[in-house]
Amino acid sequence: MSWRRSIRTAADKPSTPAVAGSGNGLIAGAFLDIEEILRRVRPVSTSLASAFHGEDHWREVASIGLDLAQSTPGCDGIVVLLFAVLHDARRIGDDHDPSHGGRGAALVRSLGLGQFGLSETQLALAETACRDHTGGGLSADPTIGTCWDADRLTLRRVGIEPAARYMSTPTGRAAAVSGRRFARATDWSALARRVGGP
Repeated sequence: MSWRRSIRTAADKPSTPAVAGSGNGLIAGAFLDIEEILRRVRPVSTSLASAFHGEDHWREVASIGLDLAQSTPGCDGIVVLLFAVLHDARRIGDDHDPSHGGRGAALVRSLGLGQFGLSETQLALAETACRDHTGGGLSADPTIGTCWDADRLTLRRVGIEPAARYMSTPTGRAAAVSGRRFARATDWSALARRVGGP
């Protein structure tokens, strides 16, 4: 089974339940230092230069995800940004790699991302979103669903038109149905400012 086919055919996978306690903010006095997070992720990334799954893709997922988050009640934009950076960072090649989500999820703890002021709930959401983003499932959690929708709305880069039935959120479904194209962000710091970063 090819990677592309697995994304299209796994929508029958059960939905991931919502994770209680989604919050939208950092622990008091902290800020999301996206540049420092990137400095930690880049050296351990196995996909950094990939045309399909590298840093340009991460930034596009972040930009789309933050756009979707604005219209998704209960969505934590900070987790969406963290997911975008981590979800494909440990992918090995551009073909079928079903374990890459788990390797991306492991970065949440191995890189010490808790020291950036994220709550335990936010760290757990980022881990779950990364670990389970492969396979085409849906999520009832607004943050996880937004993460997955943002990633799936970039499928045009590999010749697949995003389909509404693979979107978890109403906003994601509407974007897929309308064929909405999103503006591409080119600057990580601008994305971080959208969630209260410096």
